[in-house]
Amino acid sequence: MYRLLGPLACLALAWFFTWAPSGRCRCRPWETCWPSVADWSALNESMQGNLIRIRPVASVCHGSEYEAAACANVSNMVVDSGWRASNPRTLQDWIWETGNTAQESCFDTTWPGYHHRTSDCHQGRIPLYSAIVESTSDIQSCVKFANHHNLRLVIKNSGHDTAGRSSAPHSFQISTSSLKTISLHENFVPRGSTTGHGPAVTLGAGVMQWEVYAHGVKNAYTILGGECPTVGAVGAFLQGGGVSSIKSFTKGLAVDNVLEFQVVTSNADLVTANENENQDLFWALRGGGGGTFGFVAQATIRVFPDDPVTVATTTIKAAVTNTMFWTEGVRELFRLVQHFNDMHIPGQLVMTRPTTDSMQATLELHFANTTDEAHVTRLLNSQLRPLTLHHISTSTLVRVQERESSELRTKPDIYPPHYGIVAGSVLISAATLRKAQGQSHVASKLSQLPLGSNDIMFTSNLGGRVFENSAIDISLHPAWREAAHLITLVRAVEPTIEDRDSQVSYRNLGDPQEKEFRDRYWGTANYARLAAIKAKWDPHELFMSKLGVGSENWDEEGICRKSLGFVERLSAILKLERWKN
Repeated sequence: MYRLLGPLACLALAWFFTWAPSGRCRCRPWETCWPSVADWSALNESMQGNLIRIRPVASVCHGSEYEAAACANVSNMVVDSGWRASNPRTLQDWIWETGNTAQESCFDTTWPGYHHRTSDCHQGRIPLYSAIVESTSDIQSCVKFANHHNLRLVIKNSGHDTAGRSSAPHSFQISTSSLKTISLHENFVPRGSTTGHGPAVTLGAGVMQWEVYAHGVKNAYTILGGECPTVGAVGAFLQGGGVSSIKSFTKGLAVDNVLEFQVVTSNADLVTANENENQDLFWALRGGGGGTFGFVAQATIRVFPDDPVTVATTTIKAAVTNTMFWTEGVRELFRLVQHFNDMHIPGQLVMTRPTTDSMQATLELHFANTTDEAHVTRLLNSQLRPLTLHHISTSTLVRVQERESSELRTKPDIYPPHYGIVAGSVLISAATLRKAQGQSHVASKLSQLPLGSNDIMFTSNLGGRVFENSAIDISLHPAWREAAHLITLVRAVEPTIEDRDSQVSYRNLGDPQEKEFRDRYWGTANYARLAAIKAKWDPHELFMSKLGVGSENWDEEGICRKSLGFVERLSAILKLERWKN
């Protein structure tokens, strides 16, 4: 008997730390608090039929759910980032669709060695229901519904989040995919003000970067956005800070340029947050993280003229075994960035491993309001001589663009097969790079992060306007105003950026297992202020996201509060087993 009790006790303990009763947890499908069919039907009717019960996108390729035509369509579309962004059943990175146990989700039919026809598909981290909201009243209805039934609420904008925040098990999703309003203002006046702030654009929650870029091309403006075209323009990108690898140096962070938010709060009120109204919420939304303080229905953001630009790229290549690639080549490229930054010219460094035997680094510089190709070529060549001394293969290319928008991607990406990433990032201070051996030190540290064939390491140029905007009070970690670069490593396995010179990271591209997220993303003082604002605007923590403000009080999926007792966990096990059987 004692031999039997041992395994049972272990199994029980495992479940104790996985499940908890509804008193401290969001309601789950096997519990009596879960909405009835009539409840879901009433919500659906109030939304004109835009509530859907969802399954993982590849469920049509598995077991009893198999449908040949639908499965073929999934296989064709699964690499289309635009399709993934607008589809409530999937995320950009498939790794966050899966659960923690075997077959607790399902992949597309082309996944190597995956026997889709003979295996069932389980829900994984894909929400159970999705509300395709079309108006603020729809959003308010969904927030009220989630509150009333104590549901785990998630917001899916484009599904790009590298820590899987756009989904959660047993959850109710609000999809922003139909909120596509774009309104251009010649001189935007925030609510409560009489002063115009110049040209701006108001974007609905579902507008993607490529859509606002395309609108800008037609209307001769640009906006500070990210490089990936299917990232949502006003979701976690904006609310998490908003870094542009090239433009931040000359135009600041996205949160430096946001003028106003319209927000549905946790009690379903629609409020305006700007420098005149609800200033605390305005501060929190400018860097405090997406999906945390409320549902941002729209945001108004400053825009800029679509001026000409000359783009110069310098590429170095070397064998993997050539240590001078890092010690001399990459170091010299960092020196070049610093040199041109001092001339108010931004640049980005990208490092890859194009073959198993070679390494490559490319520096791209943007000379704004310049169309003199010969002048730019002379400037660049005058700084490249040190590279030739070390026998590092170097090539340059200079191109003139009549409009800066020509450099933007205005169509969704098509991913390589089986695309899936995780990322890690770290800030490098200007003080570090300006030390006598600062550039060598940074290059040496980067060389210790071996790159695989599908990995990419890149810098985002800070300093410049980011530093000059120090008087703008935002909720990001104060170290952002002193940083020269954000360095990001994107790879197909868990990132490790060890021995950090800076202890600050970018939440939008941070390590999904970051343990010190409060200090790394915001700093002690800012976090305390954010927590107080969270308690005011979302006292019951309806809006919860992984590694977000208040998430330390919840389990990893935001389902159950921590510190649960033995009896509570035992009760949860019994409820779960009854539901499964």
